[in-house]
Amino acid sequence: MRRLLAISLLCCLLVIHVHGEERPSYITQYTSGSRDDKRIAITIDDWFEPDLLDEFLDVAAEYDCKLTLYPIGINIFPRDKDNWQRALDEGHELGNHSNTHKNLDEASRSSILAQLNNMEDRLEKTLGYRHEMNTVRYPYGAGRYRGTKSSFAKAIHEAGYEHVALWDVDSTDAREILRKTQNGSIILLHGRKKDLLALKVILPKFQAQGYEMVTISDLLDIKPAPKD
Repeated sequence: MRRLLAISLLCCLLVIHVHGEERPSYITQYTSGSRDDKRIAITIDDWFEPDLLDEFLDVAAEYDCKLTLYPIGINIFPRDKDNWQRALDEGHELGNHSNTHKNLDEASRSSILAQLNNMEDRLEKTLGYRHEMNTVRYPYGAGRYRGTKSSFAKAIHEAGYEHVALWDVDSTDAREILRKTQNGSIILLHGRKKDLLALKVILPKFQAQGYEMVTISDLLDIKPAPKD
C-alpha cells in the first residue's frame, strides 16, 4: 500500500513538473545585449524636464549616438511635438515607461493595462498619429523579479509588449559609467540636467573607444514594430 502511494505521489509530481515546463513565457527581459559586439545602448527615462530634449538630441547627433527614450505619459505634451518627432526622424527610439511612473509590481492587471495604454494615448495625442513601440521598461525596474511566466508578465503581454528592457549600468557619474560599461551594456540615464552633463562627457569617450551607440531594438536585434 505504501509503495502504491509513493508511486502515485511521484506520478503527480512528474505531471506538475512537466506542466510547469510547458507554461509559456509571455515576455523576454534583457539587461544587456551581446558581449561579443562593441555596441551599447544609452537609454533615458522619465523626462520630468522635457524642455531638455532638444539638447540631448543635439549632443547625440554630434557623436553619432542613437538614443532610446522612455518617457512617462504625463511628461509628453503637444507643445513638445516637434522635439519628439525630431527624435524619431533622427533615428532615435521611443519605449513605454508607463503613464504616471506607477510601481507596476504592485498593480492589478487592469491598472497595468491602463498605465501602458494611457502612455500610448498621450504619445498619439502629441504626435498626431499612433506610434508603435517595441519595448517596455518598468518604473523603478519593479517587476523584474516576477519572471516571464507569471500573471504579471501575462498582463504586460496583454498590453501589447513582448520585450522588456532593463539595464546593467545605472549611474549619473560619468567616470562610473565609463568604468562599468562593456560590450552590450544598456546604460540608464534620466531626462534631467545632471544626466545631460554626464552624457556630454561620456559620448566623446565612447566614440573614441570605438563603441557603436545604437537603439535598444538594434542592440537586442528586435524586429521593428509594424507601422500604420
